[in-house]
Amino acid sequence: MQIEFENLFNDYFISSYGQNYIVIKENKYFDRVILLGSIIDNCKDVKTLLSEKLFYEKINQLNTVDYNFILFGTGKKMEKIPLKTQEFIIKNNIPYESMKSISAFKTYNILLSQGKKILAFLELET
Repeated sequence: MQIEFENLFNDYFISSYGQNYIVIKENKYFDRVILLGSIIDNCKDVKTLLSEKLFYEKINQLNTVDYNFILFGTGKKMEKIPLKTQEFIIKNNIPYESMKSISAFKTYNILLSQGKKILAFLELET
């Protein structure tokens, strides 16, 4: 499905998506990705993004000025993020949202157009 281009000025917005993939900058990514600005981690060897270990590995690689919002796209179904991950986010007062992936793709583009620095964990199962 193609996404409307109105008001999108960032090169790293999600331009389209389909069955288990998204397109960013004319490149197609499958299964799951972690996005932060111009960094796109394709996570080929990862079975799930809703892993405490993976979340802490990524968070520890970053400085809190690198992002100001965390977005979780959980696939076809709404899934809860791990409790310790949620506790960390709340303790550090980081705004976040967790939702089905199709909604997360659209939310990501909206937040990007608002100038947010988003750390997105997206399961591409749609």
